[in-house]
Amino acid sequence: PLPVVNIGLAPMEPPGADRNPFMQNQAPPQPKGDIEKMLARIGISWNKGHVLWDSYNPHPDLAQLPPEIIFVGKGGNPDAFNETHAASSGLQEVVFLYGGVIQKTPEPGYDFVPLLQSSKASGLMAYQDLVQRTFLGVQLVPGGHRYLPNNLVYTIAAQVQGEQPAETDGSGKGEAAVRKVNVIAICDLDFISDQFFEIRKIGLGNLNFDNISFFLNCMDMLVGDESFVALRKRRVRHRTLEAVEARTQQYVAQRAAEEQEAEGEADMALSDAQQRLEEKVHAIEQRTDLDSRTKQIMARNLQELESRRFEVLKTNIETEKATRIQASKEHMEEQIQAIQSRIRTFAILLPPVPVILIGIMIFVRRRRREMEGTIAARKLRS
Repeated sequence: PLPVVNIGLAPMEPPGADRNPFMQNQAPPQPKGDIEKMLARIGISWNKGHVLWDSYNPHPDLAQLPPEIIFVGKGGNPDAFNETHAASSGLQEVVFLYGGVIQKTPEPGYDFVPLLQSSKASGLMAYQDLVQRTFLGVQLVPGGHRYLPNNLVYTIAAQVQGEQPAETDGSGKGEAAVRKVNVIAICDLDFISDQFFEIRKIGLGNLNFDNISFFLNCMDMLVGDESFVALRKRRVRHRTLEAVEARTQQYVAQRAAEEQEAEGEADMALSDAQQRLEEKVHAIEQRTDLDSRTKQIMARNLQELESRRFEVLKTNIETEKATRIQASKEHMEEQIQAIQSRIRTFAILLPPVPVILIGIMIFVRRRRREMEGTIAARKLRS
């Protein structure tokens, strides 16, 4: 839905959005096809205006990345990879950049098999909230978004198999033909961009992603050649701090719940204030001792007065809500830092313990042998 390599190619953008605005005498852009309709014909439901985000991030050194950079791994979801499918089984980590989500259409006749899924600490963001249009073209909006997970798991890649009615010449002669469908749909274009090939080539740090392996597995599965699929899974196991990830996910869920509670209380308070205003205006309109002109003046004055009070109340409520949300975020970060500090402390203190114990055992053993030798020597002299 949002190709970072060229945002102008996004389905939500009009034709020609990826063109250079400073070039003159350009040919009219070609109209874009209806990709949602095309996918629906092969059993895939996709909303081009939804961008997936996921708070799961197993790389502390990449914590500054936005949640729209999606790390798919078993640390976030034990069922992130479909282990019964050759294309996704054995994978360890796949990264998507501003990807989307798909699901099966309600129409029968298609077999929809999820291959890659997000964690439950994920959600959807509207495309329009992530981009801004300037005279230089479409650009990403830097930060400042609200991320509230909805405790759902989203499908990022899936294989769809079935039969689709083939188009005819309209003569109506003969039986209706069918076309077999065998598709692997992946909701991201950037996951096989040049940077992932470079990371795979140079082996950059611990960024050993399976993007290219997954892509090649899918290609091999579709052409019916699985001779290299099993071979690509034979690599060093990428281990993460699973205890930290589990606790982090708990605090992320707790923070989301606290933010939703703050949002609910703020909306309720604003709704109550709006209802009180409407009741007061309605009470004036129901008075029989006043003419219509006086009612209008009193209602307008009351609305102006209550509107000012409402704005003040709204500002106070929004400030209190922002304070609670910020406090929840700081509490979550403090808890995560405490977990990391404890692990670092244990990592420093625990490794010398076995060495010290072995040293004490050796010292005691040698001391005992020395004592036995001394007693034996005394007996010989006597």
